[in-house]
Amino acid sequence: MKKLLLTTCFAFYCIAVFAQNYGDNDNPITYGLMGGSNFAFLQIKSQNRQYVSTDSESPFSLGLNADFKFNDYFSIRPAIFYCGKGGSMNAVYTNDKGNVSANDEYILHYLEIPLQFVGHLPVGDGANIFLGGGPFYSYALSGKNTQTLYTADPTVQHLTFGNSGDFKSSDFGVTSVIGFQGAKGWSISGNLEFGLTNILQNNNTGFDASQMKTITFYLSIGQSF
Repeated sequence: MKKLLLTTCFAFYCIAVFAQNYGDNDNPITYGLMGGSNFAFLQIKSQNRQYVSTDSESPFSLGLNADFKFNDYFSIRPAIFYCGKGGSMNAVYTNDKGNVSANDEYILHYLEIPLQFVGHLPVGDGANIFLGGGPFYSYALSGKNTQTLYTADPTVQHLTFGNSGDFKSSDFGVTSVIGFQGAKGWSISGNLEFGLTNILQNNNTGFDASQMKTITFYLSIGQSF
């Protein structure tokens, strides 16, 4: 919790300092609300990967951003928001320890801070098409795993994070965005993120997973002010 508070305060501090020394009529700053639906996957590494199928989960995202425009064609866009990640997997195989049949569904909740470098293509009357990318940092808030072994009833496990937990407490990766913004500030966009961190700390799956990385697609709507 202390690390989460420090991360959040540092993000707001950096945005506030930048805003005080940046915004003017020639280089305006706009602030926005954004939210939408996610399609979340987990990239799995396992000795029996060919017998493990994966599928998506559908959490949501909601947050704030600030757009620091240098001109009509380029801006820097930091943000802070809640996002849901995760995915599901089904493993059926036989190894030297016997038969394996497991289904794991993960919903992971993060506070995320992306920093995007965005190019804009004006299309008249203040509207623009935008495209960009950059790094992101996510801090884990909570999560759960719904696990079904063989033909038993599903069991729900609340996940732990950190050195002695099920997952690492943070995720780092790259994000990209493409979208359209109208003249009155509304926007629709799609983001694709690839986590570069192996978030699996201690394997609590029903099979021999050795690595998990996040892949998340966001479909969002927003309004800037």
